Amino acid sequence: MTMLTRRSVLAAAAAAPAAVTVSDAASTLPQLEFRSTEAHVRAFIKLLASLDAETIFHMYKGTLEALLPGQAPLRLVDTTTIIRRQVEVRPQGHHISIWEATVYHRPGESEPLDAFVNPLNGRTVKPFHQREGRGQSLWTKDGPQFLRADGSWAASNPTGTPFALEWTQAGERIWTSRYRSGVYLKHPLDPVKWPLEYSGPDLLYSEKTTSNGLVRELADSSIANASATYSLSQAMIWWPWLLMGQQAGYLMWNTNGIKLPDPDTIAAADRKMIEKVHPTIFGADAPWDGRVNLWTDYPAMRSPEKT
Repeated sequence: MTMLTRRSVLAAAAAAPAAVTVSDAASTLPQLEFRSTEAHVRAFIKLLASLDAETIFHMYKGTLEALLPGQAPLRLVDTTTIIRRQVEVRPQGHHISIWEATVYHRPGESEPLDAFVNPLNGRTVKPFHQREGRGQSLWTKDGPQFLRADGSWAASNPTGTPFALEWTQAGERIWTSRYRSGVYLKHPLDPVKWPLEYSGPDLLYSEKTTSNGLVRELADSSIANASATYSLSQAMIWWPWLLMGQQAGYLMWNTNGIKLPDPDTIAAADRKMIEKVHPTIFGADAPWDGRVNLWTDYPAMRSPEKT
């Protein structure tokens, strides 16, 4: 492990203004502090993607669980997800495009799951291996903005307070978590036409995401693309393909993984599984056109199930 002295970190900070400052605590590694909005933004982009123009991949594996009142959580299927981020450096800041591709499969297997009996209702259901994107964000020195479906930009913090993240450092690692909840959007399916797929008027969600990196990499101004791990815990309404209707309960998606140094580092079986469902996610160009998600693809590709 590379040892950083207080002198070397201060020199790095001088070379990259507003990057980090160092506490006086005696340690083999610096205690990082981010004292400006720009410092928070640059540190987070290093974990999320890269400060340079390049394409970054993440891979996550997780579980989709059902939680019903009065019952223990029930593991339904496992998930493998690829996140693709494309970074463009613009005069205003870092423009980041994101695409997401998920495959559902049985625990310990690397084959897309075609169908299984939903233990919650006894129905044979067909997992919808969803995709999402292109989402777009612009990270300026003042914080992030996100492109809405209508083409307008929205600040992530409409209150006007300076953008900042809560960082925790222990040993050689540093991480930050973000919590969000609310109504994703109004349910797009007609409950009369899609009674089993419709789970209520609002697409509710609650999620916590954590990005975790190395202190020495965030302190090093010469590193634009820091290694990182990522975890997500998200509660949400029933996916339509589970055919749960408006039965009480919700889904919990727990997943974690890493930023890939190279997409070719993925195990051959996992890559084959992903490309079987989402063949363009690793391509040289944008994997698909337009802006799609589960709620645009599902009604276009599926028909209502009979009650």
